[in-house]
Amino acid sequence: MIFAEAVTLAHVGRPIALARMLRSLGHDVCIAAASAADRWLVGEEVTRERIESIAPETFLRALARGLPAYDAGTLKRYVEDDLRAIASWHPDIVIGDFRLSLYISARKAGKPYGAIANAYWSRRYWTGVDAPPLAPLRWLPRKVANAAFHAIYPTAFALHALPFRAACRFFGVAPLKGDIREIYTASDSTAFADVEAFYEPTGRARTATFIGPLLWEPRDIPPLPNFPTGRPLVFVSLGSSGSTHVLQNILAALERLPIRCIAAVGGNASTIEMPGNCVHMADIVRYSEGCQAASLVVCNGGAPSMYAAIEQGRPVVAVAGNLDQLLNARCLERLGAGHLAEARPCAGNGAQNLVKRMLEEPSYAAAARKAAHEFPSASTQESLIGTWMRTLRVPS
Repeated sequence: MIFAEAVTLAHVGRPIALARMLRSLGHDVCIAAASAADRWLVGEEVTRERIESIAPETFLRALARGLPAYDAGTLKRYVEDDLRAIASWHPDIVIGDFRLSLYISARKAGKPYGAIANAYWSRRYWTGVDAPPLAPLRWLPRKVANAAFHAIYPTAFALHALPFRAACRFFGVAPLKGDIREIYTASDSTAFADVEAFYEPTGRARTATFIGPLLWEPRDIPPLPNFPTGRPLVFVSLGSSGSTHVLQNILAALERLPIRCIAAVGGNASTIEMPGNCVHMADIVRYSEGCQAASLVVCNGGAPSMYAAIEQGRPVVAVAGNLDQLLNARCLERLGAGHLAEARPCAGNGAQNLVKRMLEEPSYAAAARKAAHEFPSASTQESLIGTWMRTLRVPS
């Protein structure tokens, strides 16, 4: 049973991609998700169980303010809901994507639990990070914001863990040591949905299992039209968590460049003003097609969008709107295949300058093509997932 925490599309898409692979390996699969995932689960040949999730808007509002996304009361309700779903389907193994309550629920139910996470949250691969564009820091000068964030993040990370600890104590489960990084990566066997070659250990935490990116695309999205040759194509998509204001700002700035744009606007087609150089605009675009058609990708820097671009050998301008995206974008910069343009008020100008520079400098595309060769093949990824599943044994 795979639990998808449907607060962003990434936490729905990865479980669906994993479910498809597990079915090909001979497993029976049930996906537990809230109604926000309904559209994306149509046509998936898996059993469905409904669970509660907080509203995506609530989650994104907490991220923007730097507040914990879940209070203790919510996590307690989640545990009860998890236990109901587990009792309904009787899985041998429980897997979760950002379903933090499962650390408690699986132990109460006596089930082995595997979490899907990203390596940049692990202390083993933690490299530190500058200030994300949180509301309290967004208007400060860059150096001041970085200094403030470096001073407060250890305490903030510890405070973010308090609701989880309270829920653990309520259900009689020993709380984890550490801060939010331990909670995000905690399970009986955690799988990182990343390319292992993109990371180097920096700490002594236990080794982890890399299973490769869990790339997913909806089944019902029409294909892109064929675009004639001409000025460079740039694919712009800030994903389900992106700001409409920032997206409009970027599209307006890119209109001043001698390029053409493909834009995925996430349900905002009626409110986004279509720039004159935009050759295709839709709520959703198949990422593989958008990246393949373009010379460069402007995205939110999150792992799903970044991996979709790099798989096609396309460099990335990452407009990171939260800490998760910022951490992943730093990995992108280490590869030399992209640059960070944070979602601040001047995001449009920053993205414009980076797009111009990266289209003119061939080293970025060369680095992206080199990084694409590090992706595991389909058969290798199935083997990695199979190995991970064998570590999740049913208790004897």
